[in-house]
Amino acid sequence: MPLRVIFLDLNSYFASVEQAERPELIGKPIAVVPMMAETTCCLAASYPAKACGVRTGTLVRDARRLCPGITFVEADHRRYVSYHHRIIKAVERCLPVWKVCSIDEMAIQLFGREQDLGFAQAKAQEMKRRIKEDVHPALSCSIGIAPNRYLAKIASDMQKPDGLVVIQSEELPQRLYSLQLRDFPGIGPRMEEHLIEAHCYSARALCEKTAAEMRGLLGKKFGDDFWKLIRGEEVEQPESVRATIGHSRVLAPGIRTPQHAWSNLVALLTKAAMRLREEGFYTQSLQLSLRLLRRHSEAEDWEKRARFFETQDSALLLAELAALWAHAPQDNILRIGVTLSSLVPANKHQLSLLEDVKQTRLMATLDKLNKRHRKNLVVFGTSDDLDEVSHAPIAFSHIPESYE
Repeated sequence: MPLRVIFLDLNSYFASVEQAERPELIGKPIAVVPMMAETTCCLAASYPAKACGVRTGTLVRDARRLCPGITFVEADHRRYVSYHHRIIKAVERCLPVWKVCSIDEMAIQLFGREQDLGFAQAKAQEMKRRIKEDVHPALSCSIGIAPNRYLAKIASDMQKPDGLVVIQSEELPQRLYSLQLRDFPGIGPRMEEHLIEAHCYSARALCEKTAAEMRGLLGKKFGDDFWKLIRGEEVEQPESVRATIGHSRVLAPGIRTPQHAWSNLVALLTKAAMRLREEGFYTQSLQLSLRLLRRHSEAEDWEKRARFFETQDSALLLAELAALWAHAPQDNILRIGVTLSSLVPANKHQLSLLEDVKQTRLMATLDKLNKRHRKNLVVFGTSDDLDEVSHAPIAFSHIPESYE
């Protein structure tokens, strides 16, 4: 089977962008945090910080202990999105990007002579060079080349930072024997526990399963697909259907009050509703999620859900949010989130006798104003701190449009 995919993974992306903006931090241990507070956690860490044990999710106070002298940098969502688009442009000077998998990952398909090993490796090296020359020398990436996207992603993780790994079909599946079970995308903590309970302790043991054994171990669909993927075959994946639209935010220590929490919730839900309409969905469920800070810095989660007839109306959604908020604990709120689920594509929307055509037109008009001019030009309700509310969250899998 030929080499069909190049997978590019930016190394310590958020931290590298911050180092690009502040060259004095290059080569030093830094961690990117959502805000300057001891109670928050690291979103990303540079490789010198990782060498000391700092990882995504490490608490700031633990990072200080693990890595004396570490520098903390407050995350800048818009900066990361801006660099993302510059990186895409640089890569596409070499080959067209096939799929943007996240803010720091992308896949490129190979066709015809591009599938030649020498050509693919040369293009991968060119992409590395373009990113450094066209964007910034502080940015590096690890690249995997393989017969399918699944294996190319695995290859990109095999050598970090700044690696280039090729997996060819004749090496499969033996090339994967040295991996850990969790190195396979799709195998998380619960699946790993299931495999161990089934006496499958290693990647080699997993890869040596027959197709029938794999189906019995991982389930019919995933097991069959996994058996084929690790042997270099392509598996047709159905177009993913969006399940939720949501936003969350960690509140800074100075604004962990009911008033600030509500203002931020209004902003988050307004943005989620705008995305809902932009992406062509109606919603039938809204969930309010809170993380509460208790004694000894312990966190407690609280959530409540409302269900209703499918809608796109921001005013109706905000009324549902207000009803949920009335029952929510409102002290020591560390993190807030809203999630719209039970999504219905617009072409399957069932009309209701209660649906207000004028209100639908109003939503469209407000969206147009906010897109054309600026975010939060027109908002629902009042807020004493729209400047604070307008601080964007960090983009991971969702890469915002310019108006968000």
